[in-house]
Amino acid sequence: MVSFFPSVVILVIMALGIVSGLPFVFVLGGTAVIATALFWGWNALPQMVFQSYKVLEDFVFVAIPLFVLMAMILHRARLIEDMFDMIYKWSGPVRGGLAVGTELICAVFAACTGIAGGTETTMGLVAMPNMRKYKYDLRLAAGTVLTGGTLGQLIPPSILMVIFGLVANVSVGQQFAGGIAAGMILVTLYISYILIRSFLNEGIAPALPLEERASWREKFISLKQVILPLILILMVLGSVFTGVATPTEAAGMGVAGALLSAIILKRMSWELFREATISTMRVSAVIGWIVVAASAFTNVFIIAGGEQFMHSILTLLPGGKWGVLISSQLMLFILGMLLETVAIILICAPLFTSIMVSYGFDPVWFALLFMVQMQMAYISPPFGYSLFYLYSVAPKDVTMDDLYRAAWPFIGIQGVALAIFIIWPNTILWLPKLIFR
Repeated sequence: MVSFFPSVVILVIMALGIVSGLPFVFVLGGTAVIATALFWGWNALPQMVFQSYKVLEDFVFVAIPLFVLMAMILHRARLIEDMFDMIYKWSGPVRGGLAVGTELICAVFAACTGIAGGTETTMGLVAMPNMRKYKYDLRLAAGTVLTGGTLGQLIPPSILMVIFGLVANVSVGQQFAGGIAAGMILVTLYISYILIRSFLNEGIAPALPLEERASWREKFISLKQVILPLILILMVLGSVFTGVATPTEAAGMGVAGALLSAIILKRMSWELFREATISTMRVSAVIGWIVVAASAFTNVFIIAGGEQFMHSILTLLPGGKWGVLISSQLMLFILGMLLETVAIILICAPLFTSIMVSYGFDPVWFALLFMVQMQMAYISPPFGYSLFYLYSVAPKDVTMDDLYRAAWPFIGIQGVALAIFIIWPNTILWLPKLIFR
């Protein structure tokens, strides 16, 4: 155990930093600096800095601000409100229809943007009031928005997948392909849950009154509102899957498509562009600093024997390689309740992926399991980001306890999906194998 002493010291320093309430980026960077000085001396600090910043030189990293900019433009061009209006017209006559429609819209918007947060707050402002207006159960409505808003973590072009590929050296394109299958299975499970609950309890999610239902003419006219998002999805993902463009080049095409969509809808303005670019710079700067700090921490931790230390922890459960896999999933679930998702990826992805590959597991498959865990992390009490996003825009009578209770059934569904993906890997690997064989 003596050889694990530096690793334990590093984790203790990080834990003390987290408990102190410091921003996590400072905790990671500060831990790396203290550990370097403590074990290798102050003269080793320049080398740590150079190694940490090298991660930003990777061409794949450029995709992150581009995908963020695409999302910000689409969010401010109000495409999500247009799509909700279309779904509202088509799903109104069905019990639970508005909740089902919310999940479908979130899936489409996730495929346009690749991030959570914006979808969460927008649907909280648009979908939640409508579901409450028609007497939907508060927790069902809130849970629907919580899970739908986080689909951007899994459905491509997911920014988290780009970061995972960057730090763990796993194909972003293959993750994107697997994310489509995984995302569709999760959406199907969410919708099935909503419809079953609505069927068993009519009062939990009633259909719209007859007088408020749209005519067939209004329904078909509303379909034009999904044309631009679908073209954008095909342009971005199609270019990656056909090999026409790299994920970074596809992100640039996505920005051009988002700008063109805003122009076609006559919503493009200097103010929209200014707000979108400023928001993009803020989000990208935060991600960039977290990447640098986490890279420094991970490099120091690995040099200190952290990979062997993590391997020893993961092998605590019996069962050979499957015990290691289950241990990793349990550890990720616990970390997801406490830490920010980008930080978890930057710290755990390179370590865990290396260990899983050594046991013969497919790195793309493990990356997709990791992404499902990150989606769970976004809605897991007590610190899931989506809980706070939704709480910030929810009606005043909605409490944080309501959101905590709303999240758990859907976390259970995500757990079922995770079990399916572990037991039957080809449910999410068939598309990457088909496209990238």
